[in-house]
Amino acid sequence: LRQEMDERVSQVSQGIEQERSRLAALMSELTQSVVVCNLDGRILLYNNQARLQSRALSGAVGGGVELMGLGRSIYGVFDRKLVAHALENIQERMDRGAASPSAQFVTTTAAGQLLRVQMAPVRAVQPHSTLSGFVLMMGNITRDFQSESARGQVLNSLTEGSRSSLANMQAALDMLDFDDLAPAMRSRFLGVIGDETRRMSQRL
Repeated sequence: LRQEMDERVSQVSQGIEQERSRLAALMSELTQSVVVCNLDGRILLYNNQARLQSRALSGAVGGGVELMGLGRSIYGVFDRKLVAHALENIQERMDRGAASPSAQFVTTTAAGQLLRVQMAPVRAVQPHSTLSGFVLMMGNITRDFQSESARGQVLNSLTEGSRSSLANMQAALDMLDFDDLAPAMRSRFLGVIGDETRRMSQRL
């Protein structure tokens, strides 16, 4: 009986190790940073992209490699409140019967980078509505945010500048409607319209 139990334990252990190896192989192929944690925030699995991102973004001496490791706490990387809030949102959606609940948050790192984090649940086998852990998928959106900010500034400049030009052109056109307008003034207002049109063209 003892020998049979030992064999069963060995078989189960081998099966678990095989599944773990398959999952690790799958995660290593992903281009996105992925971290798997239990409910306590302990890191159970992570891919190379997550490790490299942790090094690059930590701002710590030695590259911050100590932040990402098996058994380490994810709260060394992210604020506990952000993770807890995302978990609450997922649990609420699971309670409402959502098929694929998820949550996301954006945070800054110690190095001043902007990170978008998407969270997906790891469900317990029984009962299925219970969380047993979570998966984090991370992406650095610093450049995207900077590009959007620059684009917003350009659009704002274009809008404000065009508004000013259009107001000046409208005022000149209103004055040109007067029949008794002196030729010199008419020429001046036509010049205003021409100047503002050129400015708008250059701005565009």
